This record gives sequence, C-alpha cells and structure tokens, in this order.
Amino acid sequence: MKLALTASIGVALLSANAAQAEDAALSGKTVCVNRFASAAVIDDILRGMSAGFTKVGGEKINQNIQNPEADAATQQTIAQQFAGGGCDVIVAIGTAAAQSIQQATKTVPVVFVAVSTPLEAGLVASLDNPGGNMTGVSDPLPVEAEVDGMVRILPSIETIGLIYKVGDPGGDPLAAKEKAHIEAKGLKYVVAGIANAGETTQAAQSLVGRVQAIGLPCDTTTLSGVAGALKVAKDAKLPVFGCTSDGVKGGALLAGSYSYENVGIIASDLIVKVLKGADPATMPVVFPKIAGFEVNKTAAGELGLTIPADMLSSAVHVY
Repeated sequence: MKLALTASIGVALLSANAAQAEDAALSGKTVCVNRFASAAVIDDILRGMSAGFTKVGGEKINQNIQNPEADAATQQTIAQQFAGGGCDVIVAIGTAAAQSIQQATKTVPVVFVAVSTPLEAGLVASLDNPGGNMTGVSDPLPVEAEVDGMVRILPSIETIGLIYKVGDPGGDPLAAKEKAHIEAKGLKYVVAGIANAGETTQAAQSLVGRVQAIGLPCDTTTLSGVAGALKVAKDAKLPVFGCTSDGVKGGALLAGSYSYENVGIIASDLIVKVLKGADPATMPVVFPKIAGFEVNKTAAGELGLTIPADMLSSAVHVY
C-alpha cells in the first residue's frame, strides 16, 4: 500500500513539474497577430487560436493583434513594427499579410494562417520542409467544385464573371484554377479585377448584363469587401458563388468552407510548438479537412433558382 501511495505521489509530482515547465515556456511570450482585414472567418480563426492557447495554459501568452483593414501602406508599417522586435512569434492571416511579413523579416518565426497557396506564393520552399522562418495552416478553396455547383444550379449558364484582386499571391492562383475549370467545361469568363476592397462594388457593377453568374475565387482582399459585390448582385438578380461562409451568409448561393475556429485551434498548436523552440523550417504545412459546402437556399429562392436536393442534404450549413 505504501509503495503504491509513493508511486502515485511521484507521478503527481512529475505531472505538476511538467505543467509548471510548460507554463514557464509560455508565460510572458508575445504572439504578434497580423489579421490583415475585418471578416467573420478571421474572427473565428482568432477565437480558435485563443481557445487552443487556453487548453495548454497559454492564457499567459500576450497577443498583440493589428488590423490594417487591407490597406497596403498600413500593412507595411505593421510588418516593420512586428519585425523590429517584441514578437516571439508572428502570426500572419492571409497571403498578403504573410508575404508582407516575409519581406520584413527572415529571422522572427512566423506561422501563417488561411493561406490557400503557400508554395505558389513563395512563402515556403516545400510543403513538407518549408525551409525558412515560416510554416502554417493552408486552406485551399475548392473553386473547381464551386464552378460545378454553378452549372448544376444554372444549367444554361454560358459566361461567368470573376472578381478577385489581380496580382494577389492568393487571388491569382485560385483564379487561374477557376478559369481553367470554366474553360474545360466549355464556358466563358469575364474578369473584373480589383486593386483594393473598396473596388468590389464597381467590379460587380461592370459585370451586370454581361454574365449569368459571378464567381469569387476569394483572396483576403476580396473577402474583406465582399458585401459590396453581393449587394450589387442582389439588386441585379445575379447569382454569386464562392468566398467561404462569409460569402454565403451575405447572399452567395454556395461556397466551400472550413471550420475556421478549428483552423485557429490547429494554428495555435503550431504557435505553441514554435514558442517552445520548434523550428518552422522543419514543420510541415498543415492542411485541415474541408468541412464541406455551405448553401443559401433563401437567396436561391429569391432568384427563382432551385438548389438540388442532394446538395442541400449534404451541405454543412443551409441558410
């Protein structure tokens, strides 16, 4: 009995010591977060990150969260500030933020989040062995499947308008995939490119009367200005597809979506590992499982369109 009691006490002491060591590894550390823009999915990511920190005693981690609202000049200032000191890890949400941080520092560890095309954007040398000071969580969006969804809901469609930030390291690769799939299906597309979030309204207006639907490959800049495009499309009775759950909540008919709180939790795991000494250069990029498609049955009904029953039954969320 005494031996068993002694062993139990020993295990408890070891567990307590391990917990104290973990607290010491995280206490007082600063995670600098560059969220780039205002969007509900980014709020979800941050919520998931905080939940992940709390699970490992990381409530002692200091978070310095900055939002340039997709403004390039402000983004550059934030990147320089973060690179200048005071950050144990930098978190960059979205491709544009990650590239800006990459230009500012090659030494401070960086965890990117919600970057659909990290390899194409030049953030990592490879997905399994990033090689530099960056690793992270990638959320490639299923733009080809979204086009397939357009065709099922609009069998007579001929031309699709595409709104995205031209020259964007996230928008360009996703748009290229969508364009190729549109052409493979024998359809046409019209590009209405934007340079900043404020141009989404004008871009949508330029497509009215020229296309039968709008596709949103969904870079971070377009996401932050998606409400403008959706309003124009609604007034013109033009169906919209894509741009994650934010797009569908706002009136898009269908979009592939992740659980972005879960994306944030996964990111928190990478961040904690880096805070404890792991090297981003050897940490593979993580690809969460996509949750599925969200659909907006109400918006479809307002346009006189019907979403197929199997798409509704398999949707992760129906509005």
